[in-house]
Amino acid sequence: MFPISLIEDGKSPKTIESYVGDINVFKEFLTAKGVDFNSNLQRFYVVNYKNFLVESNYEVATINKK
Repeated sequence: MFPISLIEDGKSPKTIESYVGDINVFKEFLTAKGVDFNSNLQRFYVVNYKNFLVESNYEVATINKK
């Protein structure tokens, strides 16, 4: 469903690939933390992921995109 909304928004194929990849990495992060992600996004998950990205020395622009 997410890729479909990106297509409808006129995003390029490379942008769609990048965004979907970012979502998949986020889901893998949650799985590694023992979270059974069921599409209920909680602020706690996002904050933990952002902290992980900061601690991993990602650039601010990359963190904001992810």
